[in-house]
Amino acid sequence: MRVIYLSRRAHGTMLSMRDQRAEYFARCTVVLAAALSETEHDSTEATDRDKLPDPFAVPAPTADAPFAPSMAGREGIFDQALSNGLAAIVASEWPGEELDRRGRVLPASALLKAIEEHLGATDGVVLLPDKEGPAPHIPHGDTASLFQTPRLSSHTRIDVRTLQNGIDATQKARHGRGAGGLRRRHVEALLALDGHRSLGMMGEEQHDRIQQIAQREDVASQKRAAEYLDLIGEEEATRRAENAANPNAYHPKRNPDGHDLDTCPVCGHETFCVEGLDPVFGQVGYGQCLVCTYTRTPGAAEDEAFTEHLRSIMDDE
Repeated sequence: MRVIYLSRRAHGTMLSMRDQRAEYFARCTVVLAAALSETEHDSTEATDRDKLPDPFAVPAPTADAPFAPSMAGREGIFDQALSNGLAAIVASEWPGEELDRRGRVLPASALLKAIEEHLGATDGVVLLPDKEGPAPHIPHGDTASLFQTPRLSSHTRIDVRTLQNGIDATQKARHGRGAGGLRRRHVEALLALDGHRSLGMMGEEQHDRIQQIAQREDVASQKRAAEYLDLIGEEEATRRAENAANPNAYHPKRNPDGHDLDTCPVCGHETFCVEGLDPVFGQVGYGQCLVCTYTRTPGAAEDEAFTEHLRSIMDDE
């Protein structure tokens, strides 16, 4: 079952310091998580141009594999995420201890030390029990499952040793003293913090990110279609619409998953070939117009369906 998130930012709600830290943490970790799929093992090429490389011939990235070497600013993003995440956790568990005597937030290293002093560590790892019951926990390993299959856990895993090593590894690049040494294991240890009840916004942030990408792609697609429509002219568009044949027409036997042509939002003709319906509400079709070539992706269809869903809720009220 897919969870639909309604961002607090969408409501314009004033964020508390706790929520602000959680949001900064989520924004940064989602960017880092998206880059986890990048690997340095990209030199394998297909021997046959008509065939793709064998994915099993490429070694899987290890915990010590360099993290996203082409990603600019990764050390700063890691540091910002870690500082905000740890500050949120310490403030939630031991209010006030996230600050020094002058009221300034402690650096990440000091926050890690405070957590370890309270709970102790086994092999460099602190298991912080959840006082309010199980919370969503970000799984390790498979990056494809980071936002799809959260599991419940009665504790938050804080790998103090790895996170401290990550802090040390980012200092040279952050302060202009050399190259950074951020590794995959540092980022995975960071993601695990999202299981704490003071954070837990990665899913919402990821949904917002996907939604924004879908919106930008749809705007660009509509612009290209409008330009193409101007190029061929109204007369030619009408001629094409009158002669359009639905390549995905419904047929109970030959094509039971087919759909009737829909009205294109760009050219206005009933020539939008529906390939399928949005995956959540099953109301808005995605596909391509046979006249102006406007293309609506599944993500854009879901975004439009969600907007219509909100509109119907407000109308009912």
